[in-house]
Amino acid sequence: MKKISALFLITSLSLAGCSSSKEEYSFIKTDNTTIDHIHGIGYPDHKGELVIATHDGLMKYKDAVWYETTGEKHDYMGFQASEDGFYSSGHPEKGSDLKNPLGVVKSTDEGETLEKLAFYGELDFHYLGAGYSSRVLYALNEEPHPELEAGLHRTMDEGENWEQLEMKGFDSTSIGNIAIHPTNQDVLAISSKDGLFISRDGGDSFQNAGDAKVTTSVYLTEESGLLARIEEGSIQLYELDQDSLDISPFPTPELSQDNPIMYISGSPVSSEEWSIVTYENDIFTTTDNGRNWERLADKGKLPQSN
Repeated sequence: MKKISALFLITSLSLAGCSSSKEEYSFIKTDNTTIDHIHGIGYPDHKGELVIATHDGLMKYKDAVWYETTGEKHDYMGFQASEDGFYSSGHPEKGSDLKNPLGVVKSTDEGETLEKLAFYGELDFHYLGAGYSSRVLYALNEEPHPELEAGLHRTMDEGENWEQLEMKGFDSTSIGNIAIHPTNQDVLAISSKDGLFISRDGGDSFQNAGDAKVTTSVYLTEESGLLARIEEGSIQLYELDQDSLDISPFPTPELSQDNPIMYISGSPVSSEEWSIVTYENDIFTTTDNGRNWERLADKGKLPQSN
């Protein structure tokens, strides 16, 4: 594996981006009626609060109410929740003093400040994967860079050093997302148009889990996981057994084939709580392993709260 040192990032600086709003940063009940351009979901900080990363900042769903931030409304790409916050890439909001693109950044205060980890002002990663507790990061670089060749890379020290991964056995040209095991730094899964690919050696080799049906998203837990497929004119969720790589149907909201599931996340405080986002910005959550699904957004339209 080829190791790449981000020499220009000797130290990481924690800095809040200056936005056009001077209001104290916080989450407030949103007045928006729609949510659009979703780039990721998760449950940061080991809490049971669902956070949505959008083109216009973070949104949170808590106690049946949607919240938005008062500032730092950045276009978060590759959003990945972790036990102490979140990792992301993307672009700063208009009027911010932050450089564009963001490179790889981290926040441990719900997005009020961003710690610049790597490639700040140089690269925008649409495909990131993070171990929820392990702090390992995987990044797919789609265009060559002097410090990072095109391909899949991993950092074990939050961006100071990167190693390029061989990806032997991975033969798809289109991927959905990268999912990392929460504690094992070497286990990851990639959803793709040619099926689900699993690696147990840190991305040096992959095997296709089952057949080659289109898999649009995957999420890994300690021993299992959840994946979404397009098949027979509909959308279907499956539970994954990581040891055997067997999959079994998981109760799924009724969705049309042209509205696939793009993002999946599980709650760190309840093994039966899952949330999904579709291509058309439908948002669903379940607290009983899919027996009942609650719709949190209908084609991006938010329910009106009192």
